[in-house]
Amino acid sequence: MRITEDLQIQLPKDVQEATLKMVHTILITAVKDIEKQKSFPPYMTKQEASKYLHISGTTFDKWQCKLNIPLIQIDGVKRYKRETLDQFMKNIEQQNTK
Repeated sequence: MRITEDLQIQLPKDVQEATLKMVHTILITAVKDIEKQKSFPPYMTKQEASKYLHISGTTFDKWQCKLNIPLIQIDGVKRYKRETLDQFMKNIEQQNTK
């Protein structure tokens, strides 16, 4: 036997609007993140990686020396994994919020 009941809650108009605005913002951010990831290859050159992070090549070099951005190097060819860059930025963000 399955019993179902509908529960309806009436929220004040300002709470409804704030909730809808918050959901809209979250969805827009998620779509932009997906589009951003699709526009960059999984393994990037330094130039692509700095563009992906929205920083200059000079800033990227500084971060590489100071913060040790993870990289893959084979026979002198350097590549930066997109997922690793995302994790790197999350780690920096967490360190800055402590």
